[in-house]
Amino acid sequence: MASGKQTPRQKMINMMYLVLTALLALNVSKEILDAFVTVNNGLENTKLSLKDKVDGQYGTFEAFAKENAAKYGAAWGEAQKIKTAGSELIAYIDTIKVRAIMTAEGLPRDSVVLGDGRLMDLMKVDKKDSHDELTHMLIGDSPEEPVDGPFTATELRTKLEAFRELVKNSRKGDTDLAAAMDRIFNFEDRKDASGTMNNWQSINFYHVPMAAGITILSKIQSDVRNAEGEVVKRMLDAVEGKSFKFNKLTAIIRPLSSAVTVGSKYQAEIFLGAYDDQNIPEVYICGPGARVDTTSKPVKIIGEAIKLPMNGARAQLEQAASSAGLKTVTGIIKFKPVGGEEEIQPFTAEYDVAAPTLVVSPTKMNVFYRGVDNPVSVSVSGYIDKNISASTTNGTLSKSADGYIMRPGKDAKAMISATVTNPDGTKKSMPGLEFREERAEPAALFGGKSINDETIKKAELTAAAGVIAKMIDFDFDLKFEVVEYRLTMIVSGTPIEKMTKGPAVSGDMREMLAKAKPGQKCSLRASRRADPMGPFGTLAHLLSRCCSHEPIAYRDDEPQEPVDDDDPGGRRPLCCAPGDGPNGARWRLHQ
Repeated sequence: MASGKQTPRQKMINMMYLVLTALLALNVSKEILDAFVTVNNGLENTKLSLKDKVDGQYGTFEAFAKENAAKYGAAWGEAQKIKTAGSELIAYIDTIKVRAIMTAEGLPRDSVVLGDGRLMDLMKVDKKDSHDELTHMLIGDSPEEPVDGPFTATELRTKLEAFRELVKNSRKGDTDLAAAMDRIFNFEDRKDASGTMNNWQSINFYHVPMAAGITILSKIQSDVRNAEGEVVKRMLDAVEGKSFKFNKLTAIIRPLSSAVTVGSKYQAEIFLGAYDDQNIPEVYICGPGARVDTTSKPVKIIGEAIKLPMNGARAQLEQAASSAGLKTVTGIIKFKPVGGEEEIQPFTAEYDVAAPTLVVSPTKMNVFYRGVDNPVSVSVSGYIDKNISASTTNGTLSKSADGYIMRPGKDAKAMISATVTNPDGTKKSMPGLEFREERAEPAALFGGKSINDETIKKAELTAAAGVIAKMIDFDFDLKFEVVEYRLTMIVSGTPIEKMTKGPAVSGDMREMLAKAKPGQKCSLRASRRADPMGPFGTLAHLLSRCCSHEPIAYRDDEPQEPVDDDDPGGRRPLCCAPGDGPNGARWRLHQ
């Protein structure tokens, strides 16, 4: 009714009301007035039926408010205002009817009011054609200026206007409801049957037969009850939102994480899902490069939409795990309720694809090198990379594209630890692993020879372009810069030393090397640094005998040569680490 669509019953009531109004100006017979009585009886029955319906709505609303005050409490408070105002208005109009019949028939109140919301049957009223009682009570002597006061048409109009505004204000922004209320409770002046402009009070109640006036009042009561039912329904719908009918329920458990570590918690959401096995939805997921546009009306997939096969009312999704990492599935569900408009709901789901891995912990090789970017992979079973944060106790550990980069500090050991984030947002520290930290010590190469070579051919010696600082059998691509070096050759028992900046062989050195003879001793000492801004260090000495096949080494028990200036503690093994020589003797290359 309030939305502009009228039921057949309401249309019939309005039609009879129009017929009644037209007949009021005629000198109608008693039989015609009896017909109005029949209409009034129908309106009385309608009034009671509407009351039962509205009371049921109020009961439902109240029950919801008691169960969930946070959701329904405020709306129920507004609905109670409508309920009180509607009941008071119905009772007020009944009082006008009772007073009119009592005055016309000279009956006591108990004879007119029957209880259960019913009044004396209008058919039993003898003065159905009397004009005086309602006119005197509701209008007075002047139709142009109706009287005001208790139980007058003017007071009735004021109460109806207040009720109309209460209904409209309870649903602010509902333009359909407001327009319907303005149309039903319209009190503007209009032309009467004679074509003269007149007010609402006089058109409805001045010089009107008793049967007609009572019927008009009953029609107004039906309007009030219809308005109540409509606004309460809208108020309840606004709180609940759209409702759908389903015929099946199923239990759904949705874990926040499918993997749980010892000491953490398994968390999941468990709830009831509803579906209609006779009304199957359509489910689509986004193809490669496609996306869900939630800003469009309706929501749609832009790009390729892949329709999923259904097993009853449930879609079946199967995707190949072709690569590791976090994967996202987006799509839409289309559902058309019976008798309603199609609903489209977007969805997003994530899952993590983990590559099968073998974890090996080398207990004798857990070492980080200083001055080197040591790549580190940190993983915790059951957690994806974005929920893992690693740290170290010595040095710096920074995130990289493939894991972390470890730059050791000065201490001899470092602990690598991790903190994981659980699905509920809580954090948990994982046990750490200890690593040794060592300095990367490069070897000097000259003419292709290293500290491990005892001899060098003259051609190799003279062809050498310079000194190279390089890590032997080292997996890291580490570059060292040779800052300077000294080249010493023993000529006739006398050491001749040449020094140059940088790695290249100087002209003086090349001239001296060109004069080398078989058996002559050569030694080289160079300074280097790990990188352009790194600290200086000393490369291990090189000592070889030109074109010799004899080991350039001395027994530990042989007389000691003078101690090096920067090695006051004694003789230094500068070419290589000590090794087992013949007969178990300890040999080392001479400085």
